[in-house]
Amino acid sequence: MTNIPTDLLRTFITIKDLGGFTSAGELLGRSQPAISLQVKKLEEILNTKIFLRGSSLELTEDGEYLYQAARQILEINDQIIAKVRGENVSGKVRLGIPNDFELAFLPKALRNLSRVYPNILIEVDCEISKVILQRYQKGHYDIALAMEREKESESRDSRDYRLEHLEWVYKEGHLANYDDDPVPLIAYPQGCIYRSIMEGALRAQEYSYRFMYTSTSLLGIFSAVEEGLGITAMASSVIPDHLKHVGSTVNLPSLEQVCIGLHYKEPELNVASRHVLDFLRSGIANL
Repeated sequence: MTNIPTDLLRTFITIKDLGGFTSAGELLGRSQPAISLQVKKLEEILNTKIFLRGSSLELTEDGEYLYQAARQILEINDQIIAKVRGENVSGKVRLGIPNDFELAFLPKALRNLSRVYPNILIEVDCEISKVILQRYQKGHYDIALAMEREKESESRDSRDYRLEHLEWVYKEGHLANYDDDPVPLIAYPQGCIYRSIMEGALRAQEYSYRFMYTSTSLLGIFSAVEEGLGITAMASSVIPDHLKHVGSTVNLPSLEQVCIGLHYKEPELNVASRHVLDFLRSGIANL
């Protein structure tokens, strides 16, 4: 049987995730030629090409299959090592997270964490991102996940954030022609980035609008949409399957991207916090 070294799989995954051989080399501490040799060796072992050579580094059909399988292999590998080496890791980690991600993101990330580190206690606080960031600055959290407007330049580690498109969310059959009537909106309270972007986009197109329902609860937002009270906007990765969504229509403007990112002070992270950070990074990558 032929074995695939996990370091080759990790290099391959990193190249694809970062979009380049040079970026992968910087993260993994290897030169660009060394990264290229690892890819060549991986292709020789598998007797196939995994990248369509070109500026975009798109994957071949075999490469796509390998990418999905390699992620699973590395996850199992990392869990084994973490479990064997780190089952005695314990501590409390204070985490602030936006309401939207309480259901769509957090349970899976924490479930995976608890399997490997059962003695790490997570204290979770859910709020709109503006409040989360304010509390983080006051030292309420060890790690905060927040949604912000996209920046022109981003200096953070690429594992600590991702860009998401916002989409209009509505109940089937309840997306009307809003030429004559105000657009009925459902939103979080003032300070929510979704609310601000919706208002800005509608004002720019000179649409009239009114807020039909405001709630601090994600379930409250969903319920109002499900009852047909109006429409809302959400990051594409957290929209539930039973609700309709669209980027723009003839009657609704397109919405800008947002940045979903982690905030933490590297020197202040303890061992438990660093493990939580790793699982959160994985959760962001797989939204």
